[in-house]
Amino acid sequence: MLSQRIRVFQAAATQLSFSRAARELNITQPAVSFHINGLKKAYGVELFERVGKRLYLTDAGRTLAAYVHRLSVLEEEANIALEELKGLESGLLVVGASATIGIYLLPEVVGEFRNRHPGIKVSLRVGNKRHTIERLLNNELDFGLVAGPVGDTALISEPYLIDELVFIVSPAHRFAREPVVYPGELRRETFLVRESGSGTQELMEERLGQLGIEPADTMQLGSTEAIKQAVAANLGVSVASRYSVEAELASGKLCAAHVPTLTIQRRLLLLHHKDKRLSRTAIAFRLLLQELSVRQEQRAGLQETPA
Repeated sequence: MLSQRIRVFQAAATQLSFSRAARELNITQPAVSFHINGLKKAYGVELFERVGKRLYLTDAGRTLAAYVHRLSVLEEEANIALEELKGLESGLLVVGASATIGIYLLPEVVGEFRNRHPGIKVSLRVGNKRHTIERLLNNELDFGLVAGPVGDTALISEPYLIDELVFIVSPAHRFAREPVVYPGELRRETFLVRESGSGTQELMEERLGQLGIEPADTMQLGSTEAIKQAVAANLGVSVASRYSVEAELASGKLCAAHVPTLTIQRRLLLLHHKDKRLSRTAIAFRLLLQELSVRQEQRAGLQETPA
């Protein structure tokens, strides 16, 4: 907001009269002189000069008046922008997500959000769990969505969805035809894995360690899509979020082997920094996320059961 002193100068520069400026601002003429003298002392230059009975701006006064005009225009634009934001007519929302959520779940949510609030720009930044948390801690995101658990006390977490990790194999793999696969049978398999920092990868490694299983071989690939293609080509086996393989399981391109010890439910979480105030735009996005989560869980056939 422009200061009172600058507003007095703007009125005097427009009216070229202290008395008319006083009437415009509903203050006394001595108050106008007081503010103008304050600016004169602050800048160390004369802003007005009298020639006869008329008041004129000096070169310094004209320079200041030009800048004040630009500031007043910017202030008006800011007021309009903030009023529009009250009605969610404009704004920017920056959302980070781990790969599974960012690729397979959030596009539906972002698409619906833009349909409802077309003036809001949504920037979606997809990385792994570790990168998303780092961005939240560096105040680069309004929200982050990752698989739980998250232990950082600087972040507030809210439940988003139930997820299930399924053991995926090629239809040509022997596990696709077995009613139950036992832990010992996994030792001979090549496991296709994600990079370090992936929430899915961390959970799979933790469970294999609990079972005392060390795969015969591992092959690291850069994305879930690459892993799905490699599994379909029978290059190995893997564990993936049910949300990421819905289409392939439905089409028969992949099969979910029944490995009870590696079928794991987990919570997907919505995170934000505890010190960051949520804007109206962010609150609207969170409400929509909660609304669509019911639909997304039902479509995947997931219901919460004890871990």
